[in-house]
Amino acid sequence: MKKISWGTGILISIIIFMILTISTTIYLMNQKVDLVTEDYYLKGLDYQKQIDIEKRSTDFSDKILIDYDGQFVIISFPETLKSNLVNGEILFYRPSDSNLDITIPIKLENQKQIIPVSTLKKGFWRIKINWNYNNNNYYKESIITL
Repeated sequence: MKKISWGTGILISIIIFMILTISTTIYLMNQKVDLVTEDYYLKGLDYQKQIDIEKRSTDFSDKILIDYDGQFVIISFPETLKSNLVNGEILFYRPSDSNLDITIPIKLENQKQIIPVSTLKKGFWRIKINWNYNNNNYYKESIITL
């Protein structure tokens, strides 16, 4: 049996390290990366508008309630609002996979919108409600786990 010299051992170690580094780099470069939104940089420029909308929403005297009963998400708007003047959209946002995101227009019946969740994949969801009333934009966000 032949012994390996220390120089050959160092060379083999360097070659193995380089192969592992290159393999890891190739693997990681081929992974799918879900951004928060596709137009991430443009949204960043409008961030002050979003801050103003969120401040207006927290100052709004009546709050939107979001309940989850296991089968439905029930979004209740305040009784003080005229439901025919409320418009906007509800986004079911899935942070782990943007392909699962769903946008639903707001259509109130008796100040509520009931959304079945049977078609949604189990797991973590963020509900984002962008709505308009009396020419003012408002925003509400909530988290549910199905």
